[in-house]
Amino acid sequence: MAPPRRKVPDARTLAFETKIEKLQTKPQPTYSGPENLDLALDEDIVVEKRGQRHRAVLMVGGEPVGSTNIIDYRQNVGRCVLRVGAIAGVHTPMSHRFRGYSRRVMINALRWMRQAGYDMTLLFGIRAFYPKFGYVPVFPGVRYGLALSDLPRLASAGYRTVPYGDAYLPAILRMYRRSNSHRIGPICRDAGKWRPFRRGLSWGMRAVCRVLLDRDGRPAGYYVYDRKAEGARIVEVGYITPAIFGAIISAAVRLARRRNADTIAFHLPEDEALMEFCKPWGLVKEVRYRRDGGGMARMINISSALEKLAPLLAERMSGTGRITIRTNMGGVALDWSKRVMTVHPANRSGRQARLPQWALAQMLYGYRDAKAFADAGVLKASADVTGLLTRMFPSGPHYYYLVDAF
Repeated sequence: MAPPRRKVPDARTLAFETKIEKLQTKPQPTYSGPENLDLALDEDIVVEKRGQRHRAVLMVGGEPVGSTNIIDYRQNVGRCVLRVGAIAGVHTPMSHRFRGYSRRVMINALRWMRQAGYDMTLLFGIRAFYPKFGYVPVFPGVRYGLALSDLPRLASAGYRTVPYGDAYLPAILRMYRRSNSHRIGPICRDAGKWRPFRRGLSWGMRAVCRVLLDRDGRPAGYYVYDRKAEGARIVEVGYITPAIFGAIISAAVRLARRRNADTIAFHLPEDEALMEFCKPWGLVKEVRYRRDGGGMARMINISSALEKLAPLLAERMSGTGRITIRTNMGGVALDWSKRVMTVHPANRSGRQARLPQWALAQMLYGYRDAKAFADAGVLKASADVTGLLTRMFPSGPHYYYLVDAF
């Protein structure tokens, strides 16, 4: 039988791909100009509800020429929760590209999310396209590595491993919530809406979950890995007690040996206790901060986002104070006293800080702090205001599990 014929791209497709490659090699500044998301939607935009998502479609001459999906999520920021609109599947048919249609779709999607009551928006995107809409990276890529040759023999301590089943979902969700109650970034998983472990680290890659049961048959931990990836790549773990760490690592070792791998890769948060457990055996850690692309975010409504975060921000502040924060899409005043914070319209008196919304978004997620932005000239504020904002929005571990990428 003859091998299948490989489809050869036509000249137009090749020209398009070449243009995209050139664009992605050029650093794109993040948009910081004046912005008003309260403007009305274009009359050519149609927003359709499809299950748990909405689809924004641009119609020209009765024909759809561009679209994107907006998925509703809730996201943890410590013990607070933000409403996040996830942008997925921005698409323009080949015959309509390079006419500004994707730009119109994105601008109107941002306006629609503002009208619909979202606080933030997230996406996992290509490079050199989304900065023009105010998106910036907020999640670094974190990868740990362990060589099997460096690992001692670890006992499974009586735990046995079984395939995931729906009966284990309530226990897994409890472990997930407990592990991530303090973190910035993980989504809130609801039993009725969340689709368990539907993908691995990349598009088209399915994830596999294995559950560890104790001697009484109760779920005590779980781990998730790529189904068909080369090597052993662990993309999520959960547990009730650190006593199960040895059993999780032992299961990862068995996976690596089945796949003829000499190392185990862990794609887990920077503050994951399981990785602290592995440090004595030559753990390697790699953190990548992207120029752009990957997990990116921007603000949709500064006032509503900070109102929801006020209990967390107030815990970080002492005494009494007020700061007015002005951005390219409006501003707010923050007042705090006795561990209580309130959000008001911006005013011209008192301490002032000026920065673009994307910088505030990175501060909110803990990606960079106020001092770094002041040193770079992005934040315009006095030294004492910069210090207060650094305390209010400290940099630190933040994470988004890629099994939940959209």
